[in-house]
Amino acid sequence: MGRVRANVREAAIEELRAALNRQPPEIPCKYLYDDRGSWLFEQITTLPEYFPSRCERELLRTEAAPILDAAGGDVSEVVELGSGAAHKTAPLLHAILGSGHAPRYVAVDISEHALKRTRELLADEPGVAVTLVRGDYEHALALPARSDSGQRLVIFLGGTLGNMEDSEARALFLRVRAELVPGDALLVGANLPTDHPSLEAAYNDAAGVTAEFNKNALRNVNAVCGSRFDEDDFVHHAFWNAPRRRIEMWLRAQRAVEIPLGELGGTLRLGRGEGLRTEISRRFARAELESLLVESALVPTGWFTSEDSRFAIAVARVPEPSALQPSSVAPQ
Repeated sequence: MGRVRANVREAAIEELRAALNRQPPEIPCKYLYDDRGSWLFEQITTLPEYFPSRCERELLRTEAAPILDAAGGDVSEVVELGSGAAHKTAPLLHAILGSGHAPRYVAVDISEHALKRTRELLADEPGVAVTLVRGDYEHALALPARSDSGQRLVIFLGGTLGNMEDSEARALFLRVRAELVPGDALLVGANLPTDHPSLEAAYNDAAGVTAEFNKNALRNVNAVCGSRFDEDDFVHHAFWNAPRRRIEMWLRAQRAVEIPLGELGGTLRLGRGEGLRTEISRRFARAELESLLVESALVPTGWFTSEDSRFAIAVARVPEPSALQPSSVAPQ
């Protein structure tokens, strides 16, 4: 066990070293989400400016039964990657209970706080068996054995797919695909293109909670590698990158800084106004997302959009080996 922990730590050090050596330097967005970061993100989802969570929650509430039909109609196990506190998952579990199954819910998250909140929120659901898995789904999936012969539905909510470039999304989908058998399904939440002022307001809330959340990444990097980032040296900056159709979150240096990088070795030097990118949040067209699913040997079977057309849920299934047809991608 000690060697496993050492390997995880070594991998984190190498990941951070590579990210901070990029141009521009980056901090992987997972470092936003320790226990404190997960708590802060819960607060963000309640802010008046932050519409994505409301859109997704309402879509899951109103379309739970059709979503499960698109997943095959016989779901007995829900696996949520990056579960957070599982606020939005309850409607799916209620719909499964209504279909006669006693589902198992497997929550996978990097944050102990998020998993504890999941247990608390589902404590009043006696028909749901809850399994908590603390782990980083970006590198490996260590899912428990299947609970029974019913279908497994893996869900990836919160628009988190937008934090990934295409290559990273494909890699994740392929890791998920390896845990599924024919008839199983994947559900993905995705942000759709919308007006830019609303997007920028969502990531620059008046209360400053997102700014605090963003700076939390610096504390986590310091904890991992002994670096000396000082959050007072940085200011939160989020903006719409129109050519790349995405929001970008940065920490901009308020003055010229030299940051000792601890176990990473060396010093990071930033001039005033230069910064670190901490997150991207892409907006997807339907054909774009469904192409990624097809390229990962999954067949799109459902597409659900919020009333304001700001958010979508895509469902795709694992076909029988002879059934996968590239032409199953629906036109835009």
